[in-house]
Amino acid sequence: MRITDLRSRVVAVPIKKSTYVSGLNEELFRIAVIVELFTDEGYVGLGEAVPPVDVEATKRIIDSAKRLLAGEEVFNLEPLKKKVYAYYNLSHLHLHAANWALNAVDMALWDLIGKSCSQPLYKVWGGAFRKKIPYYGAIQRSTVENVARQAEDLVKRGFKTLYLKVGLDEKEDLECVKAIREAVGYGDVKVRLDANQAWSPGKAIKMINKLSKYEIEFIDQPVLMYNLDAMARVRRAVDVPIAAHESSWTFYEVLNVIKKEAADIIHIDPRFDAGFTGARISAGIAEAAGLPVVMHSFHELGIAQCAYMHLIASCPNFVYANQTAYDDLLDDVIEGGPLKFKDGCMEVPERSGIGVELDEEKVKEYQKLYEEVRSKLTKKFSKYQLMSYRSFFKPEDYEKGLK
Repeated sequence: MRITDLRSRVVAVPIKKSTYVSGLNEELFRIAVIVELFTDEGYVGLGEAVPPVDVEATKRIIDSAKRLLAGEEVFNLEPLKKKVYAYYNLSHLHLHAANWALNAVDMALWDLIGKSCSQPLYKVWGGAFRKKIPYYGAIQRSTVENVARQAEDLVKRGFKTLYLKVGLDEKEDLECVKAIREAVGYGDVKVRLDANQAWSPGKAIKMINKLSKYEIEFIDQPVLMYNLDAMARVRRAVDVPIAAHESSWTFYEVLNVIKKEAADIIHIDPRFDAGFTGARISAGIAEAAGLPVVMHSFHELGIAQCAYMHLIASCPNFVYANQTAYDDLLDDVIEGGPLKFKDGCMEVPERSGIGVELDEEKVKEYQKLYEEVRSKLTKKFSKYQLMSYRSFFKPEDYEKGLK
């Protein structure tokens, strides 16, 4: 089975009002580049890239890979990926440089392999350790009262793990975590915190020790990602488990985190790593060290959400609730509409490959919306807002809007 063509399309899918995603009291959109790989046997592989920065640049990287893929054998996936990585000089620049875009191509290749075998992707990877994938409920930073209300609502909806950003203000951090515990109690409900490198080692130790009385499940990346000695120092000084995220983006970095004994939990994300193979290597290294792993999220649509569920299902050490922002979506571009949560979980798709197909009408609707959003935002947003959302725009539109 050989690749005959590649097509990419940009969509804008509406999301709920969310201070965590937008930083504004505006209803915005989830922007994604949808990838289709066509083959000489009639199979079409689907992939998805949620651009972290410029949408058009992400699309250009994906489109430029077409000539490298044309005529290539799908089942020669790993050498083919090495060829693409070599073209983008990722062995020198770092995998992060273009893998946010190229991961969508990797995803589509794996979808093709599953479809051609008539098997769901988790079976291609050796079977499922779990079919029901647990996720946390994300609490958006707001007033203490609103944080408590969100916590109560998420627990009522069945989420058994709650997530909150900290590292913003010491007093507010403590008040918000206390309010969550007062709202939902202790016992079965877990509370997870993410500092995103906000603290110095000394401040991290001080804050984590203050927070520990609220039975924190673990704290993500309390100190600078590059200072593994500092992470190890914090880990030794506190009772709350420490998770590596920014420090463990690739399997190379996972190995170093483990050698330094700097974390108790490892975050996994194919977009940062060398695609799905890199993520599975990372999970395997962590398994060999006796460490659990957690799936990281960057606001996926249904294609990537389902692909990552297959990854979670197929690795034994995904034993915690995983990260997702899928709950923010108001719609999706997959057949059957948005995926559903039940008791804070989703079921792994059983159809072949990733397990989803595109709803062409929805794709066309949200392609059109993307073009409308890009043209209208320059008029609707202030200069400050434009600077915050420059990835929506072509460079010339962005510069015109700032004037």
